Amino acid sequence: MFEGLSQFFAEPIAFFDQAIFRVAAVLIGLCCHEWGHAYAAHLCGDDTAKYAGRMTLNPLAHLDPFGTLLMFFFGFGYAKPVPVNPWRFRGDRRKCDLAVSLAGITVNIVLFVLFTCIAAVGSLFMWESEVIEHYGLSLLLNYRYSAVWEVIDGTAGVTFAGLIAMPALLPFVRLCAYTALINLNLAVFNLLPLPPLDGYHVFNDLILRGKLYLSEKAFRIGMIVVLILSSQGILGRIISAVVYPAQHLVLMPIRLIWG
Repeated sequence: MFEGLSQFFAEPIAFFDQAIFRVAAVLIGLCCHEWGHAYAAHLCGDDTAKYAGRMTLNPLAHLDPFGTLLMFFFGFGYAKPVPVNPWRFRGDRRKCDLAVSLAGITVNIVLFVLFTCIAAVGSLFMWESEVIEHYGLSLLLNYRYSAVWEVIDGTAGVTFAGLIAMPALLPFVRLCAYTALINLNLAVFNLLPLPPLDGYHVFNDLILRGKLYLSEKAFRIGMIVVLILSSQGILGRIISAVVYPAQHLVLMPIRLIWG
């Protein structure tokens, strides 16, 4: 949990360099995620979030002060939950609750695919052609390939300077790569069946048929548990076990096209 603070004191320039891209990517992912919930609720007949000013992509409407600090210093965080009143849903409340719960996750998956494709196109022009021919775009975008991610996260220094054809594209590709990775992590994270995450609602609606009801206090306790598990890296290991195969699946078409 304290690795971010350690880097802040040891290498403040490198810390802020990475934090700018990381926070920008998280903001894109979280704001679009919350907008997805609000818009889905609107389609289901509940305009509570709309009237509260939450059916927007404006980060100021969604940010939680403490959650934002966590994003900046520790690499994970949260936004304010979108207010939803299930009693205003039209039709089957359980199905509407399921749709609203899945909406944010769906938006994150769409953004993951979109920004992966944009990063792939940007990489075509950023790297020298011999690098593309030797490694292939799928390897250059793979989160497990640490050598390339030294370039993406800004820790490589001048090691790869001779392999980059258009240095001006590097910030753009970095942001797209971070945004793709963050959105995939957010999608998997929110699918975990733990309150107050969306996965709890999905599990309750699909498996338990909406029969489980938890109080606001239980949700607050659940949030504390989630933060503790995240800070200890436990949830990170679970998420990584899903993220890499999911990314591999999305990179398959890129591998077929460009090698």
